[in-house]
Amino acid sequence: MPPSRLGRAGENPLVLEVRRVVRVGVEEEQGVLICTELGLRRRRSAPEAVADGLCSEELFLRAGGRSWHLPPWFTSRSRLLPRGVVPAALACVIHFGSGMGLILAALVVLLATGAVFGLSALIALATLGLVLVGSILVHELGHVLAYRILMGVAAPAVLIVRGASCRVLRLSGPWWADVSVVLAGPVAPVVVAACAWPLFELAPPAVLLGALVALGHVVGLALPFGDGAALREIARGN
Repeated sequence: MPPSRLGRAGENPLVLEVRRVVRVGVEEEQGVLICTELGLRRRRSAPEAVADGLCSEELFLRAGGRSWHLPPWFTSRSRLLPRGVVPAALACVIHFGSGMGLILAALVVLLATGAVFGLSALIALATLGLVLVGSILVHELGHVLAYRILMGVAAPAVLIVRGASCRVLRLSGPWWADVSVVLAGPVAPVVVAACAWPLFELAPPAVLLGALVALGHVVGLALPFGDGAALREIARGN
């Protein structure tokens, strides 16, 4: 993608550049990216190469001879899920959290502004946003933990993030394991909400909001996309 230049003529412009970076563990042969662990082959120039986590679209900011590698706030970034349960869980939170960093920062600023100026509507809006973002992280962590426990500590998978859009690309296993991995995502926020319920008297609105958002993840299984679509695909295959 050609770089975008920001700045006046005669000044050192700010240059935004998107580069495709091949993920570690992926081989390239004559413009074709190959991931043998997941059985994937895609042309490097194809959109599917990014969608399937074979390469990332990394955003760089250049100015005055210096270059900064920006987080995946607006572009896609993928990484291999590490071996082991704890390393995989940490990688999940850090990788997906890096994509949500800008959103989290904006929500924290809104929350602080609402608290300083006593704007209850702003506080409520920021709290809702933080709960939603947190529930997404917990949701994806549920998928990753279930996959590591049921499919093995070394089973290959790829974490793909773009802003608040998160995805775990993994191998299929026995139907019961696949169903469990899919269900673990929506169930994880419910478990967290249940653990937080004893704090209801201390912060009723926040705890109740968290419970409602958690139930929303479960209701999402009825939708024709996301985890709902994954369940239907498993059912058709068995």
